[in-house]
Amino acid sequence: MATQRGGAAPKRKAGVPAGDYPIPPIYVAAPRPLAQDWEIVVGWIAACLLIVVLLPLLGMLYMDVMQTKHEAKQQIEKMEKLRRELEKEKRDDSNSRIPPR
Repeated sequence: MATQRGGAAPKRKAGVPAGDYPIPPIYVAAPRPLAQDWEIVVGWIAACLLIVVLLPLLGMLYMDVMQTKHEAKQQIEKMEKLRRELEKEKRDDSNSRIPPR
């Protein structure tokens, strides 16, 4: 303990023996037979093909979404421009109908 002096041995608990337990063995997995290696190769080939197919598809989808977003933004700007023009014409028409005093 922190309060004991340098030469004193630490106290042991009475109910715990000091290392009479056997060391359990470490189990190592048996080597796989070579017949399963083709499954690993087929799995890697399938994963690579998936990546090769999915990346271009995702890229095309992304480009399509961006193009649609751009077109929608242009349509909204056109609608806003038309709305402003109509409001301006409506104001001009209402101002011209009021007789001057």
